[in-house]
Amino acid sequence: MHAIQADTPEPDPLAELLARPDLPADGAALRQALRERTTRWLRRRQRRRLLAAVVALAGCYLAGLATLGVPRPPARPAEPAPRRAEAPPSAVDLEWHALEGPGRRAERYRAAGDRYLEEADPEGAVRCYGASLDEASEAERAISAGDNWLLMAIKEARQKEKDDAKKGG
Repeated sequence: MHAIQADTPEPDPLAELLARPDLPADGAALRQALRERTTRWLRRRQRRRLLAAVVALAGCYLAGLATLGVPRPPARPAEPAPRRAEAPPSAVDLEWHALEGPGRRAERYRAAGDRYLEEADPEGAVRCYGASLDEASEAERAISAGDNWLLMAIKEARQKEKDDAKKGG
C-alpha cells in the first residue's frame, strides 16, 4: 500500500482565487484608463439628466399649447340675478321716515304704529299713534271704522282728556 507522505502539503483550492492579481508594470497607464472610463461614465450621466430636463420642459410646453387648441363651450350671456322680494320696511324704518321725511307725517306715523303692533311692540305702537294724532287734523282724530283696537283706545283717552279739561277749566 501506498503510504501518505506527511511532508507534502495539499494545495489550497482557494489560493488561486485569493492571490493578488498581476498588475501591469506601469501603474500610471492603469490610472489613466480608470480615469477615462470614469469621466466617460460621468459625462453620459450628466447628459442623460440634461436630456431628461429638456424633455420634461418640452412636454410641459407642448401640453400648454395643446390646451389652447381645446374647444371651449360658448360663453353664456350673463343672466341677471333673480330679484329677491324686498322685505317690507321695519317699524323703526317707518318711524324714522315719518320723523325725517317731508309731507304727511301723520299717515307715516300711523303706518309705523301699525307695523309696531304687527311686530308685537305695543310701546312703539303707542308712541307712533300718539305722534300721528299730534300731527293729524281734527277729523282724523275722531274714531273711525278703519282704526284698530289700540288706536281707538288712544283716541278715546285723548277725547276724555279734552272733555275733562273743558269741564275743569
